[in-house]
Amino acid sequence: MKKKKRYDDDDGRTIADMNVEGFKWYESEEKKKKRELARKYTKAERKSIMRSSFVSLALPVICLIVGGIIAYLLLYYVWLG
Repeated sequence: MKKKKRYDDDDGRTIADMNVEGFKWYESEEKKKKRELARKYTKAERKSIMRSSFVSLALPVICLIVGGIIAYLLLYYVWLG
């Protein structure tokens, strides 16, 4: 992997803000504040988000596990049996 160049005079400050009105990525201060307020969830909301993400990922994972077991049994009993 290519190493990233490191400059001695770079202190991480932003010289020019690229959030310019008219660009497609422009975001007004009002939109920024709304987005920050929308990020704050209650404990119950966070819990429900975690539960729903777990449930949505559980079905594909179960399908992969069951598929692997079926493939193993098929190979073991048909090819080696």
